[in-house]
Amino acid sequence: RATLVASGGRLRVLSPQATLERGYAIARSGAGVLRAASDAEIGARVDIQLAAGSIGTRVEEVTQ
Repeated sequence: RATLVASGGRLRVLSPQATLERGYAIARSGAGVLRAASDAEIGARVDIQLAAGSIGTRVEEVTQ
């Protein structure tokens, strides 16, 4: 039982939701998750997932 509880705790820490709750966000475009600024094109729609809700945006500038 202790092993199961410990494993559950590790899974919660590694979950995407836990990462969002620490202040991070996930940015997605039509091609999937954005991993680099160069993955975004000017004028493209980007959806940003936060811990509580999401934001729809358009790319105005890309810096690297």
